[in-house]
Formats: sequence, structure tokens, C-alpha cells
Amino acid sequence: MNRNIWSLFDKFVSSLSKWFYLAAVTSMALVLILSVIDIIGNRLFKFPLPGGYDIIGLLAVPTITFAIAQVQKERGHIEVEILEERLRPLARKIVNTVVNILGIFLWSVITWRSFDYGIYIINSGQVSMTISAPLFPFIFIMGFCSALVVMVLIVQSVNNFKMVSK
Repeated sequence: MNRNIWSLFDKFVSSLSKWFYLAAVTSMALVLILSVIDIIGNRLFKFPLPGGYDIIGLLAVPTITFAIAQVQKERGHIEVEILEERLRPLARKIVNTVVNILGIFLWSVITWRSFDYGIYIINSGQVSMTISAPLFPFIFIMGFCSALVVMVLIVQSVNNFKMVSK
């Protein structure tokens, strides 16, 4: 693949991951604000936030899924490093590449199944319990974010492979 195209793809994935991470932080802040409003309204005024349960529950989807790609990019997930510490640098890169390839497979299946399930939800017309918000956009968000994780893993795998081949 042309280095310029690969560099642009790498920058695109990195930039998109950062923007989604900022959206996750914003979504988390919104969850906190709505939770406080709901608790204060319920305790002080005996009037909880109408639909608060649904809104907060639905906002959990972007809060979690928008952050996954950036966390993967930063290698912020918990990893078992006991075995890895004993390996030589070349062997570490090979192991990381194999793990990334397995991750690509797993996240590709999650992406496919999320979009498949989203289509099922559209056809069945399922909505949230109290505010009747359609559920399919949140399922498609999960699918899109899973696809972004696949792109991050592809970038990491190719970059690891480049380092191994040098």
C-alpha cells in the first residue's frame, strides 16, 4: 500500500478515535448531570426526571462505545504482561500482531452482529420503555464504533508488522 495513503488512513483513524473519545466524555458528563437532576428532583421535589431511566440508560451506549477505539489506540486495556515481559522484543511484536489479528476477527463479528441486530430492531419496531425512543440508532452506534476498533487494530497490526519486518 502506498505510504501516503497508509499515513492518511492512520491519521484518519487516529483523529476519528479522538473525536469519538471526546463524544464519550461529553456523553458521560451528560449522564452525570441528568443523574444529579433526577436525584435532586426525586428527593427534594418528589418529581424525578421524566424518562430519566431511559435517557441515562441509552446514553450509556455512546459513553462506553465511543471510548473503546481510543482506549485500544492508547493500549489502555488490561493486558497480561507476565509472559510478554519474558519475550524478546521481536517475539513481543509477533505476539502483539497475532493478538491484534484475533481482535480484528472478534470486533468484525461484533460489528456485523450489531448491524444485523440493528436491522432486526428496526423491523420489529422496538423502543425504550418509558419515552418510546427508538433503540436501533444506539445499536448502530455500537456497530460503527466496533468498526472503528477494527480499523484501529488494522493500523496497529500493520505498524507492528512493519516493525517486525525491519
